[in-house]
Formats: sequence, structure tokens, C-alpha cells
Amino acid sequence: MPTITSEHLHTLLASTDRGAALVVVGGRAAVVPGDPGRGDGPEDAMVITTRDAVIAELDTGANEEQIEALAQRLDTALDSLGG
Repeated sequence: MPTITSEHLHTLLASTDRGAALVVVGGRAAVVPGDPGRGDGPEDAMVITTRDAVIAELDTGANEEQIEALAQRLDTALDSLGG
């Protein structure tokens, strides 16, 4: 079962917090307000991506297939790190 799913990206994109980030804490992915890399979230959070980075990666008219593909790439990258 993947750690990062398209649902996580949808939640991240729906956030009104421009600093929102997708993080992994204790092996679970979550969307948190603010950027934990700046000290705005859990200390042990591994930042996977930010809302702004996902927006930049995807076209404004991104479809579900593109979002799912990005989720799979992020999940594969996390797996390669041992996450």
C-alpha cells in the first residue's frame, strides 16, 4: 500500500495555506499547515513536497491521471529513501 496517494495531493492543493506541506511522520503521510522545514510543524516530519511545488509541477488544468502519476513518483522517491 502506498504511503503517498493522490488523495494527499488533492488535500494539499485544496489547502488555503500557501505554506502547506505534505510530510511523513512516523511512516504516515499528512498535510500540515506551514513548512516544517522552517520549524512550523512536527520536528520529526520529513517534508515530501509543498503546495507551491505541486502547483508548479502540475498544469493548472491537471487531470486525475497527472495527479496520480505525481503521487506515484513521490511515493517511489520516498521508498527509495527507506520511508
